[in-house]
Amino acid sequence: MAGGIAYGTFAHGRKSSIGTTAVQITTTDTAVRRGVLVKSSNENGTNKLYVGNSSAVTADSADGTDGYELGTGEAVVIEVDNATKVWVIADAGAANKVFWLGL
Repeated sequence: MAGGIAYGTFAHGRKSSIGTTAVQITTTDTAVRRGVLVKSSNENGTNKLYVGNSSAVTADSADGTDGYELGTGEAVVIEVDNATKVWVIADAGAANKVFWLGL
């Protein structure tokens, strides 16, 4: 066991209904060891998602607050200690989704 997380277990999930308002990928307190892998769904079409560290993340609208852009099917690892620290927002639509995996 390391940091309260038993070896052989891992956290994972999906966040759906992502629109133009920032949302956490999970609201459940989810400790992770090395970070969170976030993958934009292959079903998001031409919509882009933006990954940030707070509800203030924006989608291609302001230099100082824009998140890290993910196109359809793209993924990024975010080094955090809890999955609740990862926020996402879409540039369009309301039915976008991401899949995530605690590392």
